[in-house]
Amino acid sequence: MQDVIPLAPEVRVPKSRLLIVDDDQGMRENLAELFGSLGYDVRTAANTPEALAVLDEQDVDLLLTDYKMPGPTGVELIEAARKRRPGLQAVLMTAFGDSFTEIESVRRGAVGYLNKPFEADEVVAFVERILALRGD
Repeated sequence: MQDVIPLAPEVRVPKSRLLIVDDDQGMRENLAELFGSLGYDVRTAANTPEALAVLDEQDVDLLLTDYKMPGPTGVELIEAARKRRPGLQAVLMTAFGDSFTEIESVRRGAVGYLNKPFEADEVVAFVERILALRGD
């Protein structure tokens, strides 16, 4: 008779850390809930100063930010965030997009651009593709 060797319980490796920035509380909470339910470690902020404070305190793998917010825009946030954390991946979300905004966001450090409104599966697939490119 063979001895049964118990297997270790499944170890869940946490997914990447996301920072979601949007002045629209409903959008911010919906995205946080969506990515949280998929195992991501999610932080949120309502504006650029809050987001920069989070970045000063915590490691983040991906910044997902709205473009149009009170105070500094999402493009300005991306630029400031990448100065603090040069390897940070950033995605700009906007309902006010045009080719200039898209080009400017990439010029300032965004690796992706999403037009609002978008479907949940669209934003998840987009984020997962970007994180996969960096090996997460």
